[in-house]
Amino acid sequence: MKTYGPVPSWRLGNSLGVDLVEAPEGYDKVCSFDCVYCQLGHRVFRMSSPKKMEISEAEFEELRKKIAQTSPDYITFSGEGEPTLNLNLGYAAKRIRAITNVPLAVLTNASFVHLPRVRDGLNACDLVIAKIDAPNQELFERINQPYHGLTIKSIVQNLKKIRTKIAIQTLLFSYDGLTNADETAINGLIDIYKELNCSKPITIYLGTAYRPTDFKGLEAISERQLKSIADNISSQLGIEVIYYQGAEPRMIARKLTDKELRKDILELLKRRPCTLKDISSRFGNVDVSGVLESLIKEGILGNRIQNAEKFYFLIKPIILKKLNKKLR
Repeated sequence: MKTYGPVPSWRLGNSLGVDLVEAPEGYDKVCSFDCVYCQLGHRVFRMSSPKKMEISEAEFEELRKKIAQTSPDYITFSGEGEPTLNLNLGYAAKRIRAITNVPLAVLTNASFVHLPRVRDGLNACDLVIAKIDAPNQELFERINQPYHGLTIKSIVQNLKKIRTKIAIQTLLFSYDGLTNADETAINGLIDIYKELNCSKPITIYLGTAYRPTDFKGLEAISERQLKSIADNISSQLGIEVIYYQGAEPRMIARKLTDKELRKDILELLKRRPCTLKDISSRFGNVDVSGVLESLIKEGILGNRIQNAEKFYFLIKPIILKKLNKKLR
């Protein structure tokens, strides 16, 4: 279990990340999907069933320290892959509840919600944010590229069995003739939202591909278009729809040594590309440009312009593991 951030989340405010899986050397992520728009990359260590992955007392202690340092709005299970691949999700949630009253969220692709033990783990959290990007099996397979045999119908049916609060997250984009933002796809998604909302009240999070990915040419949709789609969904279904809007990240004030600052930046960028503003706001708006440029010269970080903003991202995860050993 690794702790990172807090990251500036448009859904959850300052969200302290808890990563329950770790990608092996040479891979970007551990997942049951390989979504076209994935910000982690596409060297996927694919798993089609969850297993128990151990969590040490030292890792819980590190989390406790991070909570005290950063006072997050949420603690969120997310990171290098699908959190429900670790059957210790429920155990981790219960242990964290003994440490803090900060609410727990989990970002999941819902590929294992048919398993009772996975549902128990999800129900131990305050909020389950489940991914549904496609209204039918064809688009599901093209956009999310799931493990063989998984169906969108099964995901929808089993999400109804979750007892805790649910939000459905849909990321809208277009790429090389593939899109889920046209009228046909949106109408199909509305049917799914309606079906789920009839089972229990849900919230919809509409996002878009505003961060860079391996696939150049993958396009976000505009904030204006997102708002129009959100208004359409809300007016038809009468449910809360929250859509991505660029906003100033809220500053977190904390003091770190140079080594700690470097390590925290790398752990953050390992899991999501960030702008300079995103990064500096995590450390009291300290000037981190020198650290970033040094890491670029060392060949550890890269940067790319996406939607008129410069994002920094990790390009050598193997080097990061070696650096972390030195910093311990």
